[in-house]
Amino acid sequence: MGKLLKHIIITLLPIISWSQSYVGTVSNYPIHLELSSYPHDNDSTSGELKGYYFYDSKLISIPLKGRYNDESITLIDGYFYNPDRVSDADEVFQLTKKGNQLIGHLTLKEETHNVILTETEQEPLEEFRNPKLTFIKDSIVNYKDKQLVWFHEKYSKLPLFRLGNGFSKEQRAVFNPILDAIHLEDAKDNLDCNSWFEISYDINLVDSKFISYLKYYSVYCGGAHPAHGNVAYNFNLETLEVIEKIESLYPKVDFFQKLKTKYDNTEADLQEECETFVDDSYWQYKTWNLTPEGVLLIPSYPHALTPCEENYFLSYSELTKA
Repeated sequence: MGKLLKHIIITLLPIISWSQSYVGTVSNYPIHLELSSYPHDNDSTSGELKGYYFYDSKLISIPLKGRYNDESITLIDGYFYNPDRVSDADEVFQLTKKGNQLIGHLTLKEETHNVILTETEQEPLEEFRNPKLTFIKDSIVNYKDKQLVWFHEKYSKLPLFRLGNGFSKEQRAVFNPILDAIHLEDAKDNLDCNSWFEISYDINLVDSKFISYLKYYSVYCGGAHPAHGNVAYNFNLETLEVIEKIESLYPKVDFFQKLKTKYDNTEADLQEECETFVDDSYWQYKTWNLTPEGVLLIPSYPHALTPCEENYFLSYSELTKA
C-alpha cells in the first residue's frame, strides 16, 4: 500500500526532476554525494538542487541545497540555505560539470579543498552506507537470572540491548532479530540527521513473562520545530509475540475511565489546557508499558502538543478491581 501510494504521488507531481549519485574525494577524503535536480519551468538549463553527501569514514549525511546554471553548480549546507546569501555560508561547494564528472572546490569556513566527483550507479545509502553499519558489544546488565547485553552501532553510536543468558534459545531467536531491526532503523535515522538526534531508554520490566521498555527521542532535522516523543515495546516471552495493545492483556478494562476516575482534576492547569480527560480521543493511540507494580500509560497528542504527554499509572490491583 505504501509503495503504491508513493508511486501515485510521484506520478502526479508536476515537477520533472532527476537524481544522480557521485563518488569521489574532497581533498584526500572519499565521499559519496547524491543530487536531485528541479529545473525551472521555462529554462531546463537552470534550476534548484537538493541532496546530501557523506564522508565514507563517518557515513553521516550532510544535507545540501543549491542551484545550477548551465554547467555551473553551487551547493551549501541545506540547514542554512539562503539563495541570496551563499557567500556568507560556512560550507560551499562550487562545482563545474564536465562530462560525467563534477570538478571544483569546497570551502569550509576559511579552508578550500579540491573536489573531484564521478557519476556512479551505486546507490549511496542502500548499497554503500547501510551494509557497513555494525553492532559492537558494550556491557551486560543482570536482571536476577536474566541478562540484557548492550551494543552500540559503530557509526551512529546509538545503543540498544539484546537478550542474553537466562533467556531461552527460542526467545533469543524471535526477539533479537526484532531488536536488530529497531537498532538498525534508529541508526540510519540518526545518520540521516546530522543536526540533533537523541535517544534514551527506560527498561521498565524484565521477568519470566515480559520485557517492556520505553524509547524516548528528541530529534531536530530541519523544519520549524524539533520532534519529541516516545515509543513503547512490549515482548511476551511466553507466547513469543510483540504485544501491540494493552487491551489484549486486559480485555475487560476500560483504561480511559479508570484513569479519569483516578486522575481527573478540573483544577489542574495542564489537564485543562490539554483536555486530558475531556474524552478518550487522546488515549486511542496511547503508549503503554508494563512495570513490576502495574501499567504505565501515556496519552498521544499532535506534534504541537507533545508537552501534554505526561505519564500516568495504574497498579495491577487497580486493573483487577470491578
